[in-house]
Amino acid sequence: MAVKLMHYWTITPSKVDEYADFIVNKFIPGINSLGVHTVAGWSVLVGSYSEVIVETVSNDLEQLETALKSAEYRHLKSDLLNYIKHYKTKVLVPLKKEPTYSMEIGEKTVKFNQVWDIITREKDDFKKYRQFVLSQYYPVLEEIGIHVAEEWEVLIGEGPRTICEGRVKDVETLISGLQSVKFRQAKEALKTRVENYESRILSLHIMRRPDKSSEYYDIVDA
Repeated sequence: MAVKLMHYWTITPSKVDEYADFIVNKFIPGINSLGVHTVAGWSVLVGSYSEVIVETVSNDLEQLETALKSAEYRHLKSDLLNYIKHYKTKVLVPLKKEPTYSMEIGEKTVKFNQVWDIITREKDDFKKYRQFVLSQYYPVLEEIGIHVAEEWEVLIGEGPRTICEGRVKDVETLISGLQSVKFRQAKEALKTRVENYESRILSLHIMRRPDKSSEYYDIVDA
């Protein structure tokens, strides 16, 4: 079961060049060596939150806990703070139990992440919510070009407890989908079952080079 460690930060403006060098040559290789693989980094284009979101994945909670307790991780985090501000993390676990999460990201991929809290005032509310998102809401997202990579529960960290990670092949597809009647109607139906709904559009900030091994990454927009 994939477990995510999400990193959130804002780049210190006076240290952009040093930041890019550190992230690519020290931080990512160091994190990867601990068994917490870097999937990608993202800039928040639309939606209020941290400037940068970096997603890393481990095989299970035990592996992640071992990495977070290591001296290597503490040193990497301490060095990172020389280049960024407002650092925070979240630990996410998948709500779906099937091991279907893919770490493959295309060069033009954008993300449409939605977050919310599930309303569970009545006994069957969670069951009804799951039936709705699996049989109606997520199929609509897929139909308009938003691939649901995973539905995550925030195990440790602030904010709404559910994250729907959506990936889209390019920004044109995303904008067209968000403007569709199907999406607007589906979102209104979703909001009868959840609260504290927010959404964010993300563009690539850090990506793995397609022609190299997983240890080679590039800063896209620093």
